[in-house]
Amino acid sequence: VQDTEREEEVYDLYEPDTLTWVTNGYCSLDCGEQGLPPYGVCNLGALNLSAFVKDGQMDWERLAETSKVAMRFLDNVIDSNEYFIEENKQAQLGTRRTGLGTMGLADALIKMRVAYGSEASVPLIERIYTTIRDASYEASSDIAVEKGSFPHFDQDKYLQGQFIKRLPKAIQKKIKEQGIRNAVLLTQAPTGTTSLLSGVSSGIEPVYDFAMVRRDRTGEHILYHPLLQAWRDEHPNEPTPGYFVASNDLTPEEHVRVQATVQRYTDSSISKTVNAPNNHTVEQVQTLYRLAYEMGCKGIT
Repeated sequence: VQDTEREEEVYDLYEPDTLTWVTNGYCSLDCGEQGLPPYGVCNLGALNLSAFVKDGQMDWERLAETSKVAMRFLDNVIDSNEYFIEENKQAQLGTRRTGLGTMGLADALIKMRVAYGSEASVPLIERIYTTIRDASYEASSDIAVEKGSFPHFDQDKYLQGQFIKRLPKAIQKKIKEQGIRNAVLLTQAPTGTTSLLSGVSSGIEPVYDFAMVRRDRTGEHILYHPLLQAWRDEHPNEPTPGYFVASNDLTPEEHVRVQATVQRYTDSSISKTVNAPNNHTVEQVQTLYRLAYEMGCKGIT
């Protein structure tokens, strides 16, 4: 970070009712995972990573193939969508932006008996998101052969992008020869509602808590996370394994480490909450922001 000695007015806004505000004449939302141009459109989807784990092993081939199908699906959504504002339509059709992401990362790691945020989890997370990235970019390039590249595609400029230059050489060659259907492919949204519907952990977040209290007319009941409950049923009276990690069990640095690992393989940004103690000082928070920046994160909350 360098001091440019230039000063600009910066407004940090929070609107509690609708979470929207007007910025330079544009209505803006506070979605950290998807930075958009004026009139840009979100087109998000998520793979349930937990569903790809069987007997403690990730089905890598199925994950790759499903990523390709998901990319084709999201690309089709662009043409099937009803656009109420012409500027939205032109912005989306010009770049064909998609946002394929994930949910259930924490549950998948539990099924593979790996503690979220641990040193052992990093190479596994890297492989998961490398698989999704490579399969998605291959699919988008193949779709470009059928339907054409996104209209604003400039091959020379596109191939000079820092993210694109980190792709495997074979995929870069494919894009050079075939083009690519979508300008931006991947994002990691919070998947708050969709993960609840799917019964898995949200986005790339750890499990918030493994026990919750439900109150009804019959009293209070403790409900346990399904994976923990299943383990307890099979191992009564045994101590809980260390790979059942909740969000508050992690240090802020471990939260950032997971986010930074995923960010390396995600071309848009990420929705991720870093849990910190309530006695964290301003200086400690500042250090955390600098750590996230130095590790390549595009945003952090």
